Amino acid sequence: MYFYFLKFQDKFCPRKSLKASPSPLYGGVEVNKTYTIAVVGILIGLVIGAAIVWVVKPLPPPGPEWVSKTDFDNLQSDYNKVNANLTATLAELAALKKPIKVGLVLATGGLGDKSFNDISYAGVLRAKNEIGIKFDYVEPRAIAEYEGYQRDFAKTGEYAIIICIGFDQADALNKTAGEYPKQNFAIVDMVVSQPNVASLLFKANEGSFLVGVIGGMMTQAKKVGFVGGMDIPLIRDFFLGYQAGVRWANPNVTVLEPVFVGGWADPTKGKELAVSLIGLGADAIYVAAGKSGLGALEAAHENNITGFGVDACQCYLHPEIKASMTKRVDVAVFEMIMAAVLAKAFPNLKTGVFAGGIYEKGVKDKWTGCCRLSDEQQLWETTFNFTHQSLPANVLTKLQEARDKIVTGDIKVPRPPEFT
Repeated sequence: MYFYFLKFQDKFCPRKSLKASPSPLYGGVEVNKTYTIAVVGILIGLVIGAAIVWVVKPLPPPGPEWVSKTDFDNLQSDYNKVNANLTATLAELAALKKPIKVGLVLATGGLGDKSFNDISYAGVLRAKNEIGIKFDYVEPRAIAEYEGYQRDFAKTGEYAIIICIGFDQADALNKTAGEYPKQNFAIVDMVVSQPNVASLLFKANEGSFLVGVIGGMMTQAKKVGFVGGMDIPLIRDFFLGYQAGVRWANPNVTVLEPVFVGGWADPTKGKELAVSLIGLGADAIYVAAGKSGLGALEAAHENNITGFGVDACQCYLHPEIKASMTKRVDVAVFEMIMAAVLAKAFPNLKTGVFAGGIYEKGVKDKWTGCCRLSDEQQLWETTFNFTHQSLPANVLTKLQEARDKIVTGDIKVPRPPEFT
């Protein structure tokens, strides 16, 4: 039988306290991190010390500086395991120091629409400010460009999630997501049936119902109109909700047949269509047309009739815009980024992390609403640095009643057949 002589080195592995740089995951709050592996360091020191200076001797009397070969072998095995885990842990810590990246593919029309694209961008910007992500974005000019931009982001492998804005990115994303199954994606306003895609849908009919309530209460001509971007089920969802809200608030009001621009970036055509509705007697017009809708709202301003904005609060554009349906794409985008960040930072976490599938929410979950609701108005006034014009008390009361009844289910807002 042999024993192995260990000469312990008291200062072989001193404990070190390291101060980490601010972690983006926690909003830039500086956290002092003392490596929890200090104890592991001591163990490593013992093992290495043993490996360096042990001497084989004939069987002597056991003493405090002697261990058996079995104990030494076990200690060596433990060291090997600890060293492997330590290497992996240090790699994870290094990865956490790198800002997590997000890719954003905007809809055609680009930034500056003061609506759909701008509110989407706001969600990514919020993630940058609150959880420290970095992001890149592109502004496609045509549908044909979507696939190339999506693939350019995905092939780098650098992005925790790639967010695609607009239903018309679906065909391209279906291909791209299939080619890059380990890449997380999200798409707004359409379903892509891929396991790595989160499809974000909004009950636009519910938020539009609330705008319709205000329109029905405030119209003097008893005629109101609607300008849409394209005649598709998505935009019909806005119209049907608006029409139902008008009729619920005032059954005596006529909702004229909707008109459609045929695209999202043609404010001149939007203005022409709004003028045609005004010619038919409408004294209130609701728009859901992206940048094309800005022309319709300008027509409302120039003709001194009520306008209703969409997606983000647009009431600051003209005094004639009394309310806006809010489609909180910023909230949905932020929630998906947060889930993707958690999944990347904590790969073993099971809840609250990104998962592909369909996410559809409305007024109850605050994914859609109206800027004149008491819990939204201050947000928009602060964001755009303006003050809403006052609405009659009875209109605000009716608006709140409609919201509460949608939340409780007492009001069921109609939708196009494609949504049911």
